[in-house]
Amino acid sequence: MPFPNLDPIPLPAPVWFFKALHIVTLSLHFTAVHILIGGLVLATIWNFLGRRDSSSTFAASSSALAHRLPIVMTYLINLGIPPLLFAQVLYGRALYTSSVLIGAYWIAVIFLLMAGYYLLYAVARRDEAGRPWWWLSLLSLALIAYIGRIYSTNMTLMIRPEVWLEMYRTAGGAHGATMPTGDPTVLPRWLFMMIGSIGFGGIFAALLGARSSLSAPMKQTMRRWGGGLGAASMLAQLALGFWVWNAQPPIVRESMLNAPLYRHSLIVWLAVSGLFAIGSGATMLTAVSRSSFWPAATSAMGILSIAAAVTARDGIRDMTLLAKGFDVWAQPVVSNWSVVILFLILFAAGLAVIGWMMTVAAQAKGTVENHV
Repeated sequence: MPFPNLDPIPLPAPVWFFKALHIVTLSLHFTAVHILIGGLVLATIWNFLGRRDSSSTFAASSSALAHRLPIVMTYLINLGIPPLLFAQVLYGRALYTSSVLIGAYWIAVIFLLMAGYYLLYAVARRDEAGRPWWWLSLLSLALIAYIGRIYSTNMTLMIRPEVWLEMYRTAGGAHGATMPTGDPTVLPRWLFMMIGSIGFGGIFAALLGARSSLSAPMKQTMRRWGGGLGAASMLAQLALGFWVWNAQPPIVRESMLNAPLYRHSLIVWLAVSGLFAIGSGATMLTAVSRSSFWPAATSAMGILSIAAAVTARDGIRDMTLLAKGFDVWAQPVVSNWSVVILFLILFAAGLAVIGWMMTVAAQAKGTVENHV
């Protein structure tokens, strides 16, 4: 297979260290992605339903989400950088190649992200003026979803070295202007993320609806809609998960089942996804006056399901590349533990600061809440 030559600089820490960091940070990033996309879906629907009456429950509920989505985007962007860097360290010979082959689209991600981010602030401004904005949030959703499609394409192209030379020789291939075709895994992987986001965004809205500063009608709307969408989308994601699994080559499926870590990650994902669906249903049916136990517990199950899916995703990549001659575990390592320990200290401090900022943001009472 046409893998570039190995980087002569050895890894400064064991492979398992970078893989653990990659899985943790990617799970956090995907959590933010799910909240943003799912929140955009709900906010768009609610604002469309309340577009004729700015004082309606739907309009007020969409406002509560609209003013939080720009904050969620900041976490999405900042939490998305570390896993990409860790992936480049471990899989640079494959990831750099696939990124160059779709270079025009890969660079376009920056501008698409800027446009989607800007539209979130435009939504917040129109909301403060009491004007409908559902079409702006729909456009932002489309841009962000297309970024997800580009990422899905790149992350599958990097494990298909057999098509790299052919892509390069096609018209526009040398300029990164050609998207690959013929991969049966791209669409189910992308849909798996998008549909799952709706459910997680729904539970985020239900958890937001448990706040005492919101009006009772808003709490009821967020709880019922969020729980209902959470249950329905998770059931759909379970079906999509089987589609993703069946789209993998037999050798990859067999290798996954023979590896204890990846086999157990699949089992954990199935279990916690089922619990997420049950918790979402309970959230929808529980009275608004009750505690926030169900939305909080369901959110925890959602984070666990994301971590399990990320681990399984990592296994699919490793087993696919191994079958094509790329063994991520065989790379030379010269550990520099003093630097690693310093990095871990700073990494833990950074996560603590992020957690503190999230707590402050969650406790803050915005203008919209003070008037409903």
